[in-house]
Amino acid sequence: MSPLFILFAAMAQTPTPPSEAADASSPASVASATGEEDEDEGPWTGSAGLGASMFTGNARAFTITGDAMAEYESPVWALTLEADGAYGNAASEDEEEREVTALTLGGWARGDYRFTRLLSAYSFLGLETDHPASLELRTEVELGIGLTFLERKKKKTEKELFLRTYLGASYAKDRRFQYTPTREDLPNVTLWSPAVGVAFRYDINERVHLREDALLLPDIFGDTRVLLDSTTKLSVHMTDRFALTTYFELQHDSVPAAGKVKTDTSLSVGGELEI
Repeated sequence: MSPLFILFAAMAQTPTPPSEAADASSPASVASATGEEDEDEGPWTGSAGLGASMFTGNARAFTITGDAMAEYESPVWALTLEADGAYGNAASEDEEEREVTALTLGGWARGDYRFTRLLSAYSFLGLETDHPASLELRTEVELGIGLTFLERKKKKTEKELFLRTYLGASYAKDRRFQYTPTREDLPNVTLWSPAVGVAFRYDINERVHLREDALLLPDIFGDTRVLLDSTTKLSVHMTDRFALTTYFELQHDSVPAAGKVKTDTSLSVGGELEI
C-alpha cells in the first residue's frame, strides 16, 4: 500500500482545522480553557499486541505474531522503542516434518530532538533476524533530520493528524546464513546509503486509527541495491485500551540472498492492549 495513496485519502477526509487551533494547542490556553481538562497520561505510553492463525486438514499450518511499543514524548525530546517477531510452520497432510515458514525477530530504537515545531534531529538503531530470508543478523544505524509538515495532537474534541518526513544517512550490515535446505555461511553484505522515510498518523474517527511508516534505502555508493520497508497499521478500538489491529508489511531487497525472492509481504490480524 502506497504511503502517498494513504496520505491523499486521509487529506481528502480531513476538515480544515479552526483558526484557533494554534492557540488551543498551547499549554497556557489548555490550562485556562475550562474546568474540563484532558486526563494527563504522562510522558510514557505503550502497547502490546498478539496475533495467531492455525489450519488443519489437507494442510497443517500455524503462525503466531507479536509486537510491543513504548513511546516517551516531551516538548523537546521523543523516544520510541519497538519490537516484533513471528514464528510459523507448515506441512501437508501426508508429511510428518514441518517446514518453518516464519522465524523473525527485531528491535528498534529511535530518538528525536526538536529544534522547532518544523525541524528535528534523530538517531536510529535497529537489530533484525529473518531465518527464511537467510538473514542471520542485520545491524542498522541511522542519523538525520526530520521535517514535520502536519501535527495535531489527539484530544477529546479533535482527532490526531501527523506527517513527518526523514532524510538521513544510513549504515546497515547483513550477516547472512542459509538455514535450509542445508546450513552454510553466505557472504556478508554492507550497505551505505541515504535514508528517506515517512511517518503518518491519522484518526479516521474516534475508534479507527491509521498509521503508516515507510523507509527507503538506495545504495548509491557501492553495488546497486535498494531496500524498502513499509508497515501499514489499522486499529479499531473496542474499548479505551483494547483494539483489533490489522498489519500489512512489505519488505523489498533488490539483491537478496541467493535463492530468495526480492519482495516479502505479510498481512496479520490480532489484538492490541494499550498499557
